[in-house]
Amino acid sequence: MVQREPFHMIQVSIPSLEKEVEESGKSKKLFRVEVLFNERKHYVLRRNSEFQTLHRKLKKIIQTPDFPSKRSPHLRTKPLEQRRQERSSIKMKMCHRCCWTSSM
Repeated sequence: MVQREPFHMIQVSIPSLEKEVEESGKSKKLFRVEVLFNERKHYVLRRNSEFQTLHRKLKKIIQTPDFPSKRSPHLRTKPLEQRRQERSSIKMKMCHRCCWTSSM
């Protein structure tokens, strides 16, 4: 009989945006990505460009939803909170697809 390892649930969320001011005085917006795994919470701060890079890499191996353009006129007028929610929604769709295909 083959003994299987227990299934571990991974929860990923983007609960907030943070601003970081560089030494030059220029500010940048960072998304706080939180991961809950084995009852331990970890977080990283990531820029929009890093999400785009990840999206391009994932798109090569799985089917992903379109990534909203940063330069799109409607995004410039959207509040940051709405953009955060969109990133979180895209991330969840990709996680579901990734988990679904890897479990088959």
